[in-house]
Amino acid sequence: MTNEEVAAFKERILMDIAHHNIKIYHAQHYDCDDQETINETKDVMSKIPFAIVGSDKAVETSDGRVVRGRSYPWGTIEVDNEDHCDFVKLRQMLVRTHMEELREFTNDIHYENYRTEKLVGMGYQQDQTVFREIDPLAKLAEERALHEAKLVKMEQDMKNVFQQKVQEKEAKLTQSEAELYAKHKEMKDALEKQRLDLEDKKRRIEQGRPITPEKKKKGFGFANK
Repeated sequence: MTNEEVAAFKERILMDIAHHNIKIYHAQHYDCDDQETINETKDVMSKIPFAIVGSDKAVETSDGRVVRGRSYPWGTIEVDNEDHCDFVKLRQMLVRTHMEELREFTNDIHYENYRTEKLVGMGYQQDQTVFREIDPLAKLAEERALHEAKLVKMEQDMKNVFQQKVQEKEAKLTQSEAELYAKHKEMKDALEKQRLDLEDKKRRIEQGRPITPEKKKKGFGFANK
């Protein structure tokens, strides 16, 4: 099929899905999603329904590459080439970006509806006080609220730790400042003492007095015999 034929075929399938009111999976957007995640989700969802080429065999292309694909007289279709098919996008959605949501959607809606229908067909009526249908959207909203509350708590804990570190740092700075001030005062007092000593020596020199005080000479006595 050409690209135009593939696009037309996808459009016809989507029209049939809408006409028969078939509910298919639609990815949810969350407040915590960044722009890259939003764009990635839109890109994957734009490929629905997926046009897939499947193969587990290695084939050689005309340019010498070995790829998974199928060989035809007119060329080679590569499974992992997004220009050839949507396999990469489908794999990304199933095993990377939306696996958990798909599992919950399948179990909580399709399986529960199937189980209820079969039980009713067999004559069993569910006790609604015991069995409760789970709304996946409500469940996702609840999980999102819990996740946001967890983020808020983590943020508050980080703020408390940051404030504690700041207080400890301020206490250390205050202590260091006090020690520096005491050391500065001690050095200043020592310099002042040296200055006074130098001025005293200068004054003595100018007055012709010895710089250091004279020591008393000891006398020598002689004993009389």
